[in-house]
Amino acid sequence: MAAASFARRGASRRPWPGGARTCFHEADPEAPLVRRAAAEGLGTAMLVLAAGGAGLAAERAFGPGADLILPMLALTIPAALAGLIVAFGALSGGHFNPLITGLQWLAGDRSGRCLAAYAAAQTAGAAAGGVAAALLWGVRAGAGALALPSPGWPEAASEAAASAGLMLVVFGCARSLKPETGPFAVAAWLTAAILALPSMSCANPAVALGVVLTAGPAALPASALAWFWPAQVGGALAAFACIQLLFPRRGGAGRALLLQPGDPS
Repeated sequence: MAAASFARRGASRRPWPGGARTCFHEADPEAPLVRRAAAEGLGTAMLVLAAGGAGLAAERAFGPGADLILPMLALTIPAALAGLIVAFGALSGGHFNPLITGLQWLAGDRSGRCLAAYAAAQTAGAAAGGVAAALLWGVRAGAGALALPSPGWPEAASEAAASAGLMLVVFGCARSLKPETGPFAVAAWLTAAILALPSMSCANPAVALGVVLTAGPAALPASALAWFWPAQVGGALAAFACIQLLFPRRGGAGRALLLQPGDPS
């Protein structure tokens, strides 16, 4: 009875025996859902604001198409994300990404109501952050995005790879029961992926929408969403299959088989 009431309030299900703390799960799953969703929306807005603003700042500093713009984005976006996860992670889990929330729901770690609230807040926050970045720099939101070339299969494959890698890092850290590792491991992966992959590695459907609504080097044409969203979801689901294989569950939902040194394999 109490468990049913817990799920109806939209709380995430405490995923670890003994209340062990993991990254990307809130410290208090019984905190009001509106507070946790608000943190997700605000954090996603700040992330997209940093991404869009960094692109516009780099363009003004170095000129359009300058070689230093990509390294600036690879520095700014992961740094902002790490800081936001540290700041909001204890309250909401620090997802700022519907893929993370969705895979937690698939794993049985989060209720459907919580998934819906988080995803809505993340999407609205990303849209607000994209528009705000353009307005703060005195550029019309979406300006220049229509002139950008539409992505194709290489960029879609890039987003699938970036999303799969990000989910493997997120869930690998979470299921290792080392909460302090998550923000910095995620930042490290994104830095590498932004530099190494041709799509700039959104790896996040909400962020992809946000950068469509911003301006400057970080902006995407609206047509990119038709390529990026399915690729991101596909990459995340492929990663989820790997996660279930590498971290099998036993004893019901929310319990991962985590072998410590000296345990029998």
